[in-house]
This record gives sequence, C-alpha cells and structure tokens, in this order.
Amino acid sequence: MTMVTIGIPTLNGSHLLQPCLESIAACTKFDGNSLVRVVVCDDGSTAEELQLTRHVVTSFAGRIPSVELLENGDRRGIAKSWNRMARRHDDADVVVLINNDIEVVEDWLDVLVFSVMENPKAGMIGLNSYVALTKVQHAQLFPPTTLRHVRIPRLDYREAHLQSGGGKLLSSQGPIFALRKSTYESVGGFDERYFCFYEEVDLGVTLRKNGFYHYMADYPIVYHQGGATTSEARNMDASSVMAQSAAKFREKWGKSFTEIRRDYGSAPAAVEWNSQIKNWT
Repeated sequence: MTMVTIGIPTLNGSHLLQPCLESIAACTKFDGNSLVRVVVCDDGSTAEELQLTRHVVTSFAGRIPSVELLENGDRRGIAKSWNRMARRHDDADVVVLINNDIEVVEDWLDVLVFSVMENPKAGMIGLNSYVALTKVQHAQLFPPTTLRHVRIPRLDYREAHLQSGGGKLLSSQGPIFALRKSTYESVGGFDERYFCFYEEVDLGVTLRKNGFYHYMADYPIVYHQGGATTSEARNMDASSVMAQSAAKFREKWGKSFTEIRRDYGSAPAAVEWNSQIKNWT
C-alpha cells in the first residue's frame, strides 16, 4: 500500500480551504491502494481566521478519514510550512503539496501517485490548472459540470501523458505537485531561506542537479483561483517579497531561472498510462 501525505498551507484563508477540502473529499479514494492523510498548516492567521480554519478542518473529520491541522502560531513562511507538512508522517511514500486555492477533480491523486511511483527519475510531477477562471466561466467552457466532478471534453479522456517540456522543466507548477518522500528528503527539502515565492523553483533546480526530472501531466486539469493568498495586502507585500526571493535565488545559484534552464537537455521518457486508471493496482 502506498502511503500518501497531502499538505495544504493556509493563511487567513478559511474561505478558500473549505472548497479545497470539499473537492478532496469528493474526488479522492480513501479506501483503495493508498493510505491518504491530509495535513493543513496554518501559518499565522489572525485569531478570528484561525478559529474559522479550525472549524473548517474539524467539519471534514467524518468525510476525510485522516485530516489534521498544524498551527505555526507566528508567520514562518511557505517553505517552512511545506517542510513541516511533508515531514509529518515518517512512513509516507509520496508527498502531495497543493495551495489552498486549488479545487481538485476526479482522478487527480491516482495520476500523481502512479506517475511518481512508476518513474524512478521523476522529481516533481505537477498537474495543469485553469488559472483565473471563475466558476461560471469554467462551467460555460465545460458544461454540464460541477467543480467537484469536472469532465474535460477530449478524445483521450482518462489518458495521462507526462510532458517534460523537452527536459527544460526546472520545477513543476507551484500550486499542485507530488514527489516521492525519499526524493524530497535526499536533497533536504525546501530551502527555508525563502519566505515565499521561488521556494518550489529552488527545490526543482536542486533536484534537477541531483539527476531528477520534472514532468507535467496533461490530465486531469484542476481549478485554481491563482494568487488568492498572496494578493491580500494583510498577508504580505507580494511584489516586494517576490523581488527578495528572486535576489536570493540568483545569489544562491549565480544565474537567473531562465539562464539555468538553458543548461539542461532532454529528459528521459516517462512511463505513460491510459484508461487503466480506474483499475490501477
């Protein structure tokens, strides 16, 4: 059985966490080939927001077999929160990290877990998302549907293919990705000098330099509000923090993200899978 830890950071975001957990409860198999545990980490929300977050997490106790809330108390930053959640369970085989403004869809976890476990050279495997689409726009594009059961109209429905961007991917997309716990630990996890932004890119570069490759699955596509936490002024001055993180990245690696990407060639072929998704063992 594959042991999976799903980590979700939150900051003054109970209104985002509710639909995120709702989608996980509706679209995740908890009694199949994986033991799934969900860990939410609050990174210094206001007292009022923390109370709301506690209520949201508690309300899912009956629908998500193992869900818990970690409280940082003060503001520690996303890298420290990612690390705390990723290391919550010593027996985890796969770590899945998602932003609280993501709503997952059917097959999401099967694709990530299978792809990670079947590709030994895989570092971070991400899922694409529709960014900045409102729920109304999403429903208009893909009717009839609800976000909990999105059906993408495509001929190869339920076929997942891992794309490497010609080997130039230096990380998966930050909002949602998975990797083996052993792979994560082999490079020491996230660099906690990054408060927010660039921490997943930095991890991706570290993994790439250690012989791992990153992939994006073209199915399924999840819903992502995009910047819902970092756009709130009370949470942070996003533009300032991003500039600081970019400077730290260049100082650490001696090059910009774009310059580093030019150094890498093609990635090895990834194991692709098809409509056996529903019968995955």
